Amino acid sequence: MKLRVHHLLCSALYRGKGYSEAFCENMERTVNWLWRNGPEQPQPQKGASSSVACAEDERIVELCICPDAICQACPNLADGACTLDDNRVVPKDARLAEALHLQTGRTYLVQELLLHVKENLTEEIFEASCRKCEWYQQKLCSYKELAKRYDGFL
Repeated sequence: MKLRVHHLLCSALYRGKGYSEAFCENMERTVNWLWRNGPEQPQPQKGASSSVACAEDERIVELCICPDAICQACPNLADGACTLDDNRVVPKDARLAEALHLQTGRTYLVQELLLHVKENLTEEIFEASCRKCEWYQQKLCSYKELAKRYDGFL
């Protein structure tokens, strides 16, 4: 799955609000895949012990600074770019990737990526990335909530 860097923050605290019904449905699917659903658990073979180890989670995310899986259903996407504030999300993603020591264009295992964000995200990084966002301004997210979400997942 392709994912914008800043969506690593947004997806963690998604609360069912968005730009349109289609956006919310798509966001919910993405959040479920990224945050709530692990890999399919293999069924033990007939006659095998039920304590068979589960396969490792192999969900893959490719980080990008372009429209991603979440953006595809956004009404603000036109001609391959965000129409909000002159496509302000591109430099936002680039700055956040640099601050978190992440490489755009690289693929990561979900667990590896989320652990990396957890270890590198600070309140200062969060504030610099999110303070101008309308969802932040509506008090739908905070660094404290985000850190708690990451701590609870990993």
